[in-house]
Amino acid sequence: MSKRTIKEMVQIICTEYCVHLIPDSTRAWNGPQIISNLEEECKVVVTATDASVEVIQRAVDLNADILICHHGLTWTNGNISLPNSGDLESPRTKIAIENNLTIIGLHLPMDAHPTLGNNAVLSEVIGAEISGTWFNTKGTPSPLSEIFVEQRDYSNWPEIIEIDDGRKSMDIGIIARVKSSTRSELTSRLQESIESEQTSSERVRCFPEDRNLESSMVDVVAICTGAAGGAVVDAMESGVDLLISGEGPAHAAILAQESGVGLLLGGHHATETVGPRALAEWIRNKSEINNWEIEANFISAPIGL
Repeated sequence: MSKRTIKEMVQIICTEYCVHLIPDSTRAWNGPQIISNLEEECKVVVTATDASVEVIQRAVDLNADILICHHGLTWTNGNISLPNSGDLESPRTKIAIENNLTIIGLHLPMDAHPTLGNNAVLSEVIGAEISGTWFNTKGTPSPLSEIFVEQRDYSNWPEIIEIDDGRKSMDIGIIARVKSSTRSELTSRLQESIESEQTSSERVRCFPEDRNLESSMVDVVAICTGAAGGAVVDAMESGVDLLISGEGPAHAAILAQESGVGLLLGGHHATETVGPRALAEWIRNKSEINNWEIEANFISAPIGL
């Protein structure tokens, strides 16, 4: 069995997820957010959707060396709370530092990854075949030390374009084809694939409701997990029959009714658990193939939204 240091594992993850190139919101710091002793051996890696106190404490209880989250520590103010600052979120930092836990954030990198991303994995689990991209986003890459990334070919990723205001843009959603299925059938497939990550009050909902459209046929879907449910017009312009996301604003239900594009919502959190799960499995497979002494697990922590 061969050993890997925390530094080596951070580099492997950041390189795999193209962290140094993916444009994102200024509130999302992608890559290492809290760093422990980089030269220590990495034995346990855990993944999760949110870097909450619950998740961080459970990672510590599992003796994790690295916690990788889709939603990291920077969402509220765009920065990481100091451990003794008195901020509401400071216990997260305190617990991690006191227990030598390295935390990595992967926001849009975990959405856009062409095989391990939330959108790609969700496409696979509902039986759809990726045919293109959509849902453009604009932002800047997170600064990342060169020690955490290696050179590699990212030609299979969506194109990243420089825009006039100094930011970059890329498509993070996907267009996929399904073998002629009804809206009802796709609702059932999505429900089955994510229901273990929903609370008891959650369920997949298809809009417009009560219009006798459950039997409407679907050939092409637009997928963007999380909070892309408001992009019904963009989905319509992409020529799809159905938009799949996590949540959306109230007017999205009306747009779905008036545009003819169905809207399938499974919950922000639940739809964004498939990527972290896939990453844990990927690390386990890499560990087995390369004979690493590394354990990897996904932490399930449904939040009801």
